[in-house]
Amino acid sequence: MLYCQYCKKRIDEDLVFCPKCGEVLVEEGTRSRDFELQGEVEDAKDRANMYVILAVVLVTVGMIGGGVLFVSSSVLGLFGIVFVCLGIGCTAAAYRYEHKARSLKSQLSRCN
Repeated sequence: MLYCQYCKKRIDEDLVFCPKCGEVLVEEGTRSRDFELQGEVEDAKDRANMYVILAVVLVTVGMIGGGVLFVSSSVLGLFGIVFVCLGIGCTAAAYRYEHKARSLKSQLSRCN
C-alpha cells in the first residue's frame, strides 16, 4: 500500500487521485497518461455540474414542497428540510469534484 504525499492517507497503487484530498497521484510523463488525465478532468467537471443541478432541484423542491406541506400538515413539512439538507450535501460533492478537476488540470499543465 502507498500513502498520498499530500495528506498521508493510505491509498491503492492504481489510483489517479487521492480520494481524501483530491490531489493527483500520477507521475509526470507519457502522452497516454495525458489523455487519461484529460478524460478524468472532463469526468470530474461533468459530475460537478450534475451535482450542482441536483442541488438546485433538491433545494427548490424542499423549499416549495416543504412550504406547501407545512401549511397543510406541520409534520410533513419537515420533509422539505430533508430535501434542503440533501441539496446542501450535493453542493459539497460538487465542490469536491470541482477541486478534483482543478487538481487534475494543474497536473496536466505540468506534464505539458
